[in-house]
Amino acid sequence: MKKGRRFSCNDFRCIYIKNNLNHGRIGFAVSRKYGNAVQRQQFKRHWREVFRCHIAKVSSLDILIIPTVSFRKEFDIQKNAMVLLGKLMQKKPLLS
Repeated sequence: MKKGRRFSCNDFRCIYIKNNLNHGRIGFAVSRKYGNAVQRQQFKRHWREVFRCHIAKVSSLDILIIPTVSFRKEFDIQKNAMVLLGKLMQKKPLLS
C-alpha cells in the first residue's frame, strides 16, 4: 500500500490502490488507542457491511481504512462510511 493514493475524511484516513482482481478488498488498521476490543470489532463490522452493500462500485480496488484516535465512537459509523466511499468514488477515475 506504499504506492497507493491517500486522503482523509471525517477522522478517517483512506489508502486505496487498483488491484488486478475482479473484486474489491478492504482492510483495517485499528489501533488499541481507538478503544477496547468490542469497539474495534464493531467498527470493522459496520465497515464490512457498508462495503458489501457497495461492492460493485469499488470493484478492483484495495482499500485500507485507518480511524484516527480522535474519532468519536458515538457517531454513526455507517453514515461516515458512506461519505468516505462517496469521496472515494469521486477520486477513482484518477486510478485509470
